[in-house]
Amino acid sequence: MNIASGRIRLGRSAAAVAAGAFLLALVPVTAAQAAGPEQFRLTVPISLTDTTSCAFPIAVNVVDNVVGRAFFDAQGNLQSIDLEQNITGTESANGITLPTSSHFVEFLNFASGAAKEVGLTIKVQDGAVVIRDAGILVFNPDGTVGFIAGPHPSFEGDTAALCAALS
Repeated sequence: MNIASGRIRLGRSAAAVAAGAFLLALVPVTAAQAAGPEQFRLTVPISLTDTTSCAFPIAVNVVDNVVGRAFFDAQGNLQSIDLEQNITGTESANGITLPTSSHFVEFLNFASGAAKEVGLTIKVQDGAVVIRDAGILVFNPDGTVGFIAGPHPSFEGDTAALCAALS
């Protein structure tokens, strides 16, 4: 799990799971596979306990439905993966359960080590939106943020509204 400013980034952890599972399926890569991108689909259940967003633990139970495309160079070496992720489930604490959902595309460039997320990366609802991260996040190869656009309160550590809704 990636912890970024106190909030779990489901997209990046799910991407790691999806990329790892897909890479295992590709061994060995042949020249025929290098001709074009390979598309794949995965369903990844994720259950974890978030102990950093609030003063109490939050049980996160989601399913990540991934449609991905892997791109190779002429020698068949993996260059990049694009992951369209649809994540749905719940976040629960103190006897309260709230629906959560995400829909975004993650671009992983293995040649440069950079990654970009575009879309709705986190949304938790309680009748109305409690917390929502949306827009663009670009990560440098060292994991630092290179560019951010749009509201990202969860990513930036402002989870007071989420904690209040789960109290």
